[in-house]
Amino acid sequence: MSLFFQLFAGVPMDEMDTFPLVPLGCWLFPIGIYLLIISFRLDRDKQNRCFVIARYGWIQKWWKHYFLRNLLNGIFVTVSLLTLFKLIDLFVLHMFTGNLKEMSVIFVLWAVHTMTLSALFLFLETLRIKKVIPAGLLLLEGLTFLSGFRFRKSARFMFGVWGMYVQSNLYEDMYGFSIISVIIVQGTIIIACYWLGSYLLKGKEMEGV
Repeated sequence: MSLFFQLFAGVPMDEMDTFPLVPLGCWLFPIGIYLLIISFRLDRDKQNRCFVIARYGWIQKWWKHYFLRNLLNGIFVTVSLLTLFKLIDLFVLHMFTGNLKEMSVIFVLWAVHTMTLSALFLFLETLRIKKVIPAGLLLLEGLTFLSGFRFRKSARFMFGVWGMYVQSNLYEDMYGFSIISVIIVQGTIIIACYWLGSYLLKGKEMEGV
């Protein structure tokens, strides 16, 4: 099995007969990297935030720009990570497994899932709990996956498996989630995070945002 598939395709059902410590670790590894990069970028933004908000003049106008820009930054990070590990497969490990359709689905699922994580990150940031957000989201990912591991029939409803190609109905016929449904649900979460963040910021003073 290629490194790319191990890291980004998820934990297959046949790995769930015993506690999937190593496969889960492989899944959480790139997500952890992603969250650290996002956290670092947001920390850099925070240094000039008050000046930027003042330039926009209206905090909700700033929030819209900030939210969308960081979603796009997240997509760039996602594509970079996926591409990097695929190149490692091809040119370092010399592994050429996986067809184009499979790779495309992995790219789409992982990208939508990381966008959702970014949206949750940005929303939680408005609650001023910045320091615990990366660990909290990683914990959410791990615990919801483990809930699906414990109750296999409910795995398709767990957030922690929604980015996993091998948990989708294209790979797992019996218990796999519907890709379209999961993308719609995560899209709804992204929109909800935007509107909730906008609501929480409404009326706040620029200082200390």
